[in-house]
Amino acid sequence: KMSNYFSDKQVKLLAEAKSSKNYVHLKNENQSLKDIMNLKNLNKMMSMHNYWDQNNFSLVLDKNIIPFRNFSTDGNDLGFSKTSPDPIKVGNYIKKGASLVLNDLIYLSKDIQFLADDLQIITNGKCQANLYFSMQSHQAFAPHYDTHDVFALHCEGEKVWNIYENFEQDPINHPIFKNSFDEKTKKSGKIIDQVLLKPGDLLYLPRGQFHDALASKNGAIHIAFGITYMKPIDLFQYYWENYIVNEYFRSDVKELNSINDVKEIHSKILNELDKIINNNDLYEHSLKFFQNWPYKLLGYDIETIVNEGVQYQVSDKISISEEGSKLFLVSEKHKVPVPEKFAQIMKFTFDEKIISYKILKGKYPNLTNETLDEFLNAMKNMMVFI
Repeated sequence: KMSNYFSDKQVKLLAEAKSSKNYVHLKNENQSLKDIMNLKNLNKMMSMHNYWDQNNFSLVLDKNIIPFRNFSTDGNDLGFSKTSPDPIKVGNYIKKGASLVLNDLIYLSKDIQFLADDLQIITNGKCQANLYFSMQSHQAFAPHYDTHDVFALHCEGEKVWNIYENFEQDPINHPIFKNSFDEKTKKSGKIIDQVLLKPGDLLYLPRGQFHDALASKNGAIHIAFGITYMKPIDLFQYYWENYIVNEYFRSDVKELNSINDVKEIHSKILNELDKIINNNDLYEHSLKFFQNWPYKLLGYDIETIVNEGVQYQVSDKISISEEGSKLFLVSEKHKVPVPEKFAQIMKFTFDEKIISYKILKGKYPNLTNETLDEFLNAMKNMMVFI
């Protein structure tokens, strides 16, 4: 099974929608999707005061962004370590119908992180996650499109999504595509569909699809998982250093007297590009670049570290050598005999490269704690570990 959250049939529907650039509504089939976010969890998340600032916490009232200074505090009275949103001021704006936008949530919730990772596996894209909280009948954003695919998971309340007839072809995050809200509204066209989302539902919107949404109940929450795919233009950036070290690309254009001179330069540029791009080494690099495109969504596992205990890594500047029945530790300048009682444990340590007290005890259960301590201390004193 490809996904922990979606059936194989749903995964196939998403793949077909992505390929044909069509929106698709998946009704909830998995209780765990409903459990990812609710009002209680949102309250806890918003109360992580020192995490929030003007870059990741926004309020929008009837399509107008509220300046951060209007609802922030230096935190001296509330124990914040930096200027952050003021809970009372934020609450007052929400009472007036303001919508809340929280950006970059993946590492704030294991449930959000797991779904983001799941979507990356399904799509081979890079995922980001933003949360939108809305009050009834107050619209935060006019018709617009996104520069990435959107997987909108509805979490609380209900929200109606308007899908518009027009489509921006493959927009990217660049000033050329940053039209004003008025310009986007004019370009969106007529509404062709309305989709009602309930908790656990997911709406897929391809990048460029004009849309907007309106909460039909107070306290509507959805999380927009934005997926960005590798594009040919990314390969230009990836190989930028190859262009920099090319002698012709760094040479001076000394004289251009005619169109033919320009054509000659263009011809040389194409020739050099062809030599750079069409080689087997870069084919392999391109393939690995694509395979490694998704984010590596990592977390801490302190409990496992504690259970496994302190680990020691063997230095690659030291080796062991057997001469007859004797075992030696060998460095650039020294060769030291290994006591016979440590010979087997020494071989095992160099085979493993990384060991711990627990690993050694598991391998040699009959060794006393005193012997293990003596061995580890000797290895540390002789700088065998790094």
